[in-house]
Amino acid sequence: MKKSSSKTIRTSDLISIGIYTALYFILVGVAEMIVVLLIPGYSYSYSPVVAALLAGTIFMLMVAKVPKFGAITIMGSVLGIFFFLSGLFPFALIPSVISALLADIIAYIFKYKSKIGLLISYIVFSFNTTGPVVQLLFSPDSYAANLRERGKDTAYIENVFASIANYTGIVVFILLIIAAIVGGLFGQRMMKKHFKKAGIV
Repeated sequence: MKKSSSKTIRTSDLISIGIYTALYFILVGVAEMIVVLLIPGYSYSYSPVVAALLAGTIFMLMVAKVPKFGAITIMGSVLGIFFFLSGLFPFALIPSVISALLADIIAYIFKYKSKIGLLISYIVFSFNTTGPVVQLLFSPDSYAANLRERGKDTAYIENVFASIANYTGIVVFILLIIAAIVGGLFGQRMMKKHFKKAGIV
């Protein structure tokens, strides 16, 4: 499939970005369902880990299809905007935008071709889904205060923090990096073994 030689994002590129972003949304939702089913208690903190494991192929496909600066930023920022509009804490938008922009810069530096560069880019991009849980893991008091402002009772708040320990945030971030490495390498393997041979990219 022929890619545009233009360095600017065109309408056709936006369509491709939209398709891969929609697929990414679906995988993030699947990750949340898997976490809820497999881990007891308030386990959403681990959903970014599972999402990073699942979404590597979609990320690599999107970058191969639209190897232009801005594509990764758009893909990640859309999810952050979704978090914000869904009524989550305003801070949820910030990690999505920052991680997506940094991932885009890294991929751009490596000209969207280096396997190592794209893997590093994907690891950074994978922090895109941490917005809803960063405050929970690293600023629990403010998270609890926000829950009270939203009308949540004491029993609900206690249930949220029942499975959260002081070290949970560090564990989640370490697992996220490991999952992103595995998911990214798997995505690159799928690209080489199947999608390029099939002419998809």
